[in-house]
Amino acid sequence: MANIPSIAEKCKGAMLASAIGDALGWPNELKASNTIKKTRANDRFVEWTRRSGGRYWLHNEKILPGEYSDDTQMILAVARSIITGNWESTLAFKEIPFWLEYERGGGSALKEAAKSLKNNVVPWESRESSKYFMAGGNGAAMRILPHVIQERNIFMLMSDVIRNSLYTHGHPRAILGALCYAFSLHYLMNKETVLEFGELIRAVIDGSKYWNTLNPNILPAQWLNLAEKYSGFDYLRVWSDTVSNMTEKLEYIAESLNKGLLVNDEVVLKHLECFDKTNGAGDVAILSSLYLTSKYANNPELGIKIAANLPYADTDTIASMTGGLLGMLSGTTWIPIEWKLVQDYDCLVNITEILLANNMVEATKRITNQKIAQHNDWKDSPIGKMRILTTTVVPCGKSGSVIINKLETTLGQTLYTKRFERKSAKTPLENKTQEEVVKKVIDEPIIRQATFSLTTGKVNELMNNPLFARITFKKVLQIINLLLNGDTEYDKIADKLKVEKEILEILKNYISTQ
Repeated sequence: MANIPSIAEKCKGAMLASAIGDALGWPNELKASNTIKKTRANDRFVEWTRRSGGRYWLHNEKILPGEYSDDTQMILAVARSIITGNWESTLAFKEIPFWLEYERGGGSALKEAAKSLKNNVVPWESRESSKYFMAGGNGAAMRILPHVIQERNIFMLMSDVIRNSLYTHGHPRAILGALCYAFSLHYLMNKETVLEFGELIRAVIDGSKYWNTLNPNILPAQWLNLAEKYSGFDYLRVWSDTVSNMTEKLEYIAESLNKGLLVNDEVVLKHLECFDKTNGAGDVAILSSLYLTSKYANNPELGIKIAANLPYADTDTIASMTGGLLGMLSGTTWIPIEWKLVQDYDCLVNITEILLANNMVEATKRITNQKIAQHNDWKDSPIGKMRILTTTVVPCGKSGSVIINKLETTLGQTLYTKRFERKSAKTPLENKTQEEVVKKVIDEPIIRQATFSLTTGKVNELMNNPLFARITFKKVLQIINLLLNGDTEYDKIADKLKVEKEILEILKNYISTQ
């Protein structure tokens, strides 16, 4: 009898293999701006150089072997939001806006949504809402794995995935891609027997009622009305058409798999639009990943290699999602030792264990307290304490430099932030040594100014919350003032002001930094 991994091992495998697929596939992605135009097929991590900075700050950025892109960054951002509590507001108004400071390879829809959220405006209410409702990319699907690990109830899981997706992507192709991926992961996580060849595809088809429904009760107020008004199409009809298209393609995959190992990958993936202009769509990503997972279920290493080296495909996301599925099926024992050098291996394992813990707060403290005690150079940021590991100055054209800081969080994630400096007679770059400039950057605090802000919708939520019916406006202002000044001893504040601690937990989610 085959040895079925435990749920904990499956979840660790999914997190690790997602990052591994991302790191293997990123250099081959067409949008990755790899300076080597024609990369050869790789089954190992490689160092490569990325052209970054756009028109005005163009520079070469060295990507070390095993380093991942925005796919894994967003998985970890979602995981941190769940661990922190009040995941929805934490993700939307802290994690996603701050991600702009360290993003690597992020798509346009995700960046635009992040900029809007940074200004405390949800994207469906922004001036660019028409673009938001046309955003059907895989940026929503690629990040939902932590929800699957933490939420076992399938109905609650689907609700969480929809609410998560809506903060960056409004088109049915994005949301349905995320829902289908979450259902597939959930099925594999709870699978207690050997997966039969082609079984996963049939399970997704048979379970479509769980992932193909847009429950209006989950949507924010007026969201569907705004979708009908600004999307430029009949939203519910396009939703239904997308479901029909995905179902047809799932049936095609099932039929193709009947040929066994003789099935031609290129032919199937072409039919799934994996090589078309729409190859970055959420539905394309999950359909391609489901096919590769089904065919290579008995050889996860090969399945990820193939996904990461597909020509003209969105290789980092497809390899990441294929890795997530294969890891959730097979656990961790199959992972080659050289792939364990993926960026933030220990962090990925630790965060998975926290998500699985009965008490996520205590599980987090056990890890972070030990980390904090080892160093004394931690600084606050919107997503927690972090410290600078290294600083590198990279030339930027003839008139500037890019200062790249490598940072570490208390959970062990590494981030890269950038600062651009233009040379002139009056700037420090001209008058000081490079070492002095680097010291200046290190000494600058990551967090600058805290602000408290509410949208109309959030004001209504607070007004309807019974906790706030028993508290004076003056006391609310006192709490906000303490939170803005960085006071995090919630038990003492609650005791001093004679209020429920939960009120502080709610109000802290409306604090942001500029």
